[in-house]
Amino acid sequence: MFLARVTRAVVAVQKHDAYRGKTVYVVQPVDPDGTPAGGEWVAVDYVGAGIGDMVVCGGAPGVAKAVFNIELAPIRTLIMAIVDTVAMHETREPAS
Repeated sequence: MFLARVTRAVVAVQKHDAYRGKTVYVVQPVDPDGTPAGGEWVAVDYVGAGIGDMVVCGGAPGVAKAVFNIELAPIRTLIMAIVDTVAMHETREPAS
């Protein structure tokens, strides 16, 4: 799983049946502070995200099949959650 920012929608005049009725976005992986971290991905929205949202993305073999109940789902990455806030805490080394 990784954090990402939704940057734009993917529009196609023809698409695989697995994508019908689903929104497909381009997402930019980000660090917890929002700094871009790596190349862009294409992800299928499962939670109603929108452009500009910070989201949790992920996927594994068979996840799209289980989530969308599609036998052959050529979906690699899902948007699984919309992030409201990110709280980062410092970790201290144990005292010797």
